[in-house]
Amino acid sequence: MKSDTPLDYAVFQLSPRRSRCELFVSSDGNTEKLASGLFKPFVTHLKVAEEQVALAVQSIKLEGNRYKNAESWFMKGTLERFVRFVSTPEVLELVSTFDAEMSQLESARKIYSQI
Repeated sequence: MKSDTPLDYAVFQLSPRRSRCELFVSSDGNTEKLASGLFKPFVTHLKVAEEQVALAVQSIKLEGNRYKNAESWFMKGTLERFVRFVSTPEVLELVSTFDAEMSQLESARKIYSQI
């Protein structure tokens, strides 16, 4: 599948613990694995994924036909660039920092709720 191929959908297949994922893209019945790795960097940048994770799903499907002019931007190349972006060290560090801060806040909330 070429980078300029319009996609029908993309699917994040989550691991049982939902910490890792595999990203598959599909166009005209052809499905291809695009990436795999930690899920947190992806979910941090995709509001729709964040909403679906809250529902405890095992896969998250992104469909371009739900959006205006999707055929002009919902392409394999767009997702390839997104994968490269969320995989950069700066973004991974930001996600890690964000995750650590949220854990600290949760711990503090638990401590103060016991008082």
